[in-house]
Amino acid sequence: MKTRLDYNFPVPTQVYFGAGKLNILHTLPMPGRKALLVISNGKSVRTNGYLDRTISELTQAKVEYTIFDKIQANPIKETVEEGAQLAIKEGCDFVVALGGGSVLDSAKTIAMKVTNDGDLWDYVMAGTGKRKSIGEKPLPWIAIVTTAGTGSEVDAGGVITNLKTKEKLGIFSSFALYAIVDPELMLTIPPRFTAFQGFDTLFQLLEGQICKTSNIFSDMLQETAIRN
Repeated sequence: MKTRLDYNFPVPTQVYFGAGKLNILHTLPMPGRKALLVISNGKSVRTNGYLDRTISELTQAKVEYTIFDKIQANPIKETVEEGAQLAIKEGCDFVVALGGGSVLDSAKTIAMKVTNDGDLWDYVMAGTGKRKSIGEKPLPWIAIVTTAGTGSEVDAGGVITNLKTKEKLGIFSSFALYAIVDPELMLTIPPRFTAFQGFDTLFQLLEGQICKTSNIFSDMLQETAIRN
């Protein structure tokens, strides 16, 4: 039997990886004039100076911003909808996510919800979701990553929790325009959480390795990453 190599690799996000890469954000073409800057409800990006650095980059790029700082570790539906309403109220025309997977998931979902009416769960394709297709193009969004493991900066799905229906499901939006992956932003993570993120990466690689839709190309990437 011949094995056929047949796959699509649709990852349009421009990834900028390397120490100090946050410092180039202001040199990149901005997709709008006012950003909703999404961060978690914790303190780390403030106390470690990452928020101030991001604001400095946006200011140098002549971009205005509004901060939305309510994202939980497991973001909930109501928080995402609140973020979308704030973006509409403040006239934001793109979204910047500064944080880990939960912040990135929330930001891309907010970007979708700003331009699409109705309840957020209308656009969920599983469970009690209404399986409604996205009608309007989401706002552009930029990912600035502060943790490693989720890969949310290069996919279009966001995992959101609905407390009323007791569901935690994916909502598909759009790929980030840019992903800034700066290892300097990860040096302040406690060793315990760094280990958690390493296992997150490992489990996702193993998941891809054993799934029915794996192929030669994906196997090459996964096996190399697993060894590393």
